[in-house]
Amino acid sequence: MLDCLPETVEPIGLADAGRSFRGEIAIAAFERLRPLLADTEGGLRVLLTFRRDERRLRVLTGLIEGRLRLICQRCLQALEFPLQVEFRLGIVASEAEIDRLPEGYEPLLANGELLRTADVVEDEILLLIPAVPMHGGETQCESGYRNRPVQERDNPFSVLEKLKT
Repeated sequence: MLDCLPETVEPIGLADAGRSFRGEIAIAAFERLRPLLADTEGGLRVLLTFRRDERRLRVLTGLIEGRLRLICQRCLQALEFPLQVEFRLGIVASEAEIDRLPEGYEPLLANGELLRTADVVEDEILLLIPAVPMHGGETQCESGYRNRPVQERDNPFSVLEKLKT
């Protein structure tokens, strides 16, 4: 295992060679994730293992650990979001091979070109984070914001109800 994540990877060749990498990726490297973040300081620890499984399928398994600071969509304050993601991708050379992947594998389309390591990791993070991040529960944010119940108004036809009797 190498203690250095490469900038780019060629998944098919690395799976055939059975290579593993670990290292840290700066949060600022995730371009598609940036608009959802309160800040881009720090990094995430990543472990990537390219191999062939017992069925001789090319596989990428990985682990992503760290913390992101998302923006709470209720109070617009920073929200700590811990990450500990394990994933398993089946490396396929064409879209026709996707249907042949066994259950439990998500496809990673690799046609022989180099893939950015940060893009592969970012894809897994984007699948994990909530579509609308909010502080714990639906009723209160850490900032003290509280959803208020809608006040019931008097029914303008309540006078007619009295006439009915």
